[in-house]
Amino acid sequence: MADNANVHVISLGCPKNTVDSERMLGLLGANEYVITAEPEDADIVIVNTCGFIEPAKEESIETILEASKLKQGGRCKGVVVTGCLSTRYEEELKEELSGDADLILTLREERDIVRHVDQLLGRTRGHYVDVAPRTSLTPKHWSYLRISDGCDHKCAFCAIPTIRGRHVSEPMEELVAEAQRLATAGVRELVLVAQDSVRYGADLYGKAQLVPLLEQLAAVDGIDWMRLMYTYPAFWTEPMLQFYADQPKMCKYVDMPLQHIADPVLVRMKRATTKKKTLDLLDTLRQRMPGVGLRSSFIVGFPGESDADFEELLNFVESTRFDNATCFLYSDEEGTPAFELDGKLPAHVVRERYRRFTEVQERISGEINHALVGTRQTVLIDAADEMSNALTARLQRDAPEIDGHVLIETEPEEGLLQIDGSGSAGAKMAQPAGLVGRFAEVEITGAYPYELMARLSGEIW
Repeated sequence: MADNANVHVISLGCPKNTVDSERMLGLLGANEYVITAEPEDADIVIVNTCGFIEPAKEESIETILEASKLKQGGRCKGVVVTGCLSTRYEEELKEELSGDADLILTLREERDIVRHVDQLLGRTRGHYVDVAPRTSLTPKHWSYLRISDGCDHKCAFCAIPTIRGRHVSEPMEELVAEAQRLATAGVRELVLVAQDSVRYGADLYGKAQLVPLLEQLAAVDGIDWMRLMYTYPAFWTEPMLQFYADQPKMCKYVDMPLQHIADPVLVRMKRATTKKKTLDLLDTLRQRMPGVGLRSSFIVGFPGESDADFEELLNFVESTRFDNATCFLYSDEEGTPAFELDGKLPAHVVRERYRRFTEVQERISGEINHALVGTRQTVLIDAADEMSNALTARLQRDAPEIDGHVLIETEPEEGLLQIDGSGSAGAKMAQPAGLVGRFAEVEITGAYPYELMARLSGEIW
């Protein structure tokens, strides 16, 4: 084979897509491709797209067109498009982007990414490495662990089952081995992702096996925090509640996309729950885990959502007081059951509901954060700014990349108490960059809706 070629991957969309990108990068690197951080330095640019809702589709198309410009007099010899958008609209993209995308792949074809890139470059080789550890796109101290893919639910607004197919779990032993590998590499926080995490294992073992998986992951040395994303509200179980309450490694953080609370809207959305069941579950979570951080997401402007339905949603958000809540404007997606529904709302009505929801949640988040001022908290340090000596960190209630953060101001002369690997305290000076990936005790000194200010006030380990 000729000299090594450079490849750059642009990963769009959700964490599940990030894992796909990491897997492709791992295979490319194991087969002698050089992974470059800058698209301008790449012979091949791979755009891993999102195709979930209209804004994501528009971003994906814009990114493909920008990548295509690199072929004009630059090093780039080809643009490969893969991911959810190309899976959902394969034939349309092949026609519309024929001059911009040199290769359009579906999710099923990503496992053969090396062969496809070889073909695009006119390369041949005698041997392929078909199994390789994924190359992390996240910081060294935390990582995504995708426990399953696809979804069996039939929510009216969602195109995911059409794009990614039925729910398919990863074998438990492979996930535990992956967690062990990540811990050895320095990962301290595992962020478990899936389309429907609470049904993990139902397809492989005849019934959901989420808690047995969590128990095995918690036993992995080196992992200090575990965070479970995308829990479907209708299928929380008593063993899950017990595990969350009893296991110190499990972040006291519940990510539970509710989408709405008014029963008429839930019925039209084909959500397998009711307002009463949701309220009962939220009460139980807070009783069993005092201080638990709650995150959710909601859709405003779903077909048939009345003024009363929306006011009911706002009142629910006001009374429940989520630590973090995201609002999406309803996106009318072809191929979904909701696309055929009547009662579509004018765009200006949907935008106004979005504005009001966001305004309410921002105020609530600010009030919750302000109540933390003066308290001591444990944080995980994510980044350091050497110029300002500032550190960026997160509380247990904040997931990376989507929730808020803690900004820690440090002074160069500040003496920081560190705990070494044996658990012994040391008095040596800690530089900010050396604190990334460490846990620290801080005192909260200021608050904004999505940011807390703090100072180091105790141990670092």
